[in-house]
Amino acid sequence: MTETEAAFLAVIRAFLTKEETAPAELEELTEKQWNHLFVLAAQHSLLAAVYDVVGKVPVFRQLSEEFCEHVRRQAVQSVTQQASRTALFLADERALETIGVQPLVLKGIVCRNLYPKPDLRPSGDEDLLIREKDFAAVDAYFRQKGFMRDKEIYTIPEETGYVQLKTGAFYEIHTVLFSRESSAYGCLNDVFSDIFEHPSQIEVQGQTIFTLEETRHLFYLLCHSFKHFLHGGIGIRQICDMVQMIRAYGSKIDWETFWKLCEQYHMTCFCVNLLDIGERYLGFSYEESGAVRCTKKIRPDSEALLNDMLDAGAFGKSSAGRIHSANITLYAAETGGEEHAVGGIRKSLFPETSYIKNRYPYAARHPFLLPAAYAQRIFQWMRQQCAKKEQKSSIEMGMERAALLKKYDMIRTADEEKRGGMHAGRT
Repeated sequence: MTETEAAFLAVIRAFLTKEETAPAELEELTEKQWNHLFVLAAQHSLLAAVYDVVGKVPVFRQLSEEFCEHVRRQAVQSVTQQASRTALFLADERALETIGVQPLVLKGIVCRNLYPKPDLRPSGDEDLLIREKDFAAVDAYFRQKGFMRDKEIYTIPEETGYVQLKTGAFYEIHTVLFSRESSAYGCLNDVFSDIFEHPSQIEVQGQTIFTLEETRHLFYLLCHSFKHFLHGGIGIRQICDMVQMIRAYGSKIDWETFWKLCEQYHMTCFCVNLLDIGERYLGFSYEESGAVRCTKKIRPDSEALLNDMLDAGAFGKSSAGRIHSANITLYAAETGGEEHAVGGIRKSLFPETSYIKNRYPYAARHPFLLPAAYAQRIFQWMRQQCAKKEQKSSIEMGMERAALLKKYDMIRTADEEKRGGMHAGRT
């Protein structure tokens, strides 16, 4: 870890724990390192939070006035935009209730509500889970309000995005939490099959909204991180969200059930190491939060995971190699085999038909054009590989990240599965 990355983590810890004194790690940063600090903050969607801590620090004020003002404007813009998006979302959530739809709100505004200053933790979109029977009413509501879908639909979709160009509001409407077609994580839907019968309520700016019950919401945050880890990576904010949820609800979470779910779905080591990063760098404490440690004896070794997270940024899209490496990590998770590169390349070139139809709408409208869509996919993939020779290739990145899946016990080889038994949902 570099000095700048250490300072970044210290600043985030100070923000989360409301420290009154500035982190000592800031004192020795050069101007170049200060610039990198804010690049990191932006990549992890935590720029406003970082500025909130360092904005009044004398050593920051000694930097050029132009640089300080540029950072301040970015932070203020982030907070202002988030406050506006929050107000719009609360109005739309109220409106859905008036048409007889009660969605469960996921992540986003629910996690923001756990932070010392909620609008400093931005959300690019808001996620709502609805029953399939309510989709037509929800779709009609958003279309009537001038929202545009992010893709054409022909049946009730598992996930659809709605964007309102005038305001920038963006919502993802889910009828299931995880794609049923995914053999890597589709099985996770079993955990959440009855969540509409057991919701929790929270209050945001005086408005009551419904969300997941605490134990399964924490497990959902872990599952969501697992999914994104397979698709390119996760950033520091995902740990922050988990840490803040545990700080708020640690004594209400059924820890025996939580750790059983982690074991059942092969995420125990992953979770233990995520929380180890929280303990070492973000001020998290099991004891102070009322959390219960996993009884399985796992010796944390989180440095490799942390380095991958710092490189990934908030959504695992810090480089083309990382984005395309997802085909290798997904293949590794799906098969547990050793030929990650070969299988991953094959998956890149020949993904599922449903993916092709989403990516190339003309193939959905005219199925006889599927071969043309696959040809276009292959051409684009080959061009991207050639254009990014200066970066680590997707194959190199994918092999490295597949090794991390093995290190943190998130996949098993076929022989290990036979010796240790299949874990739930995997075939």
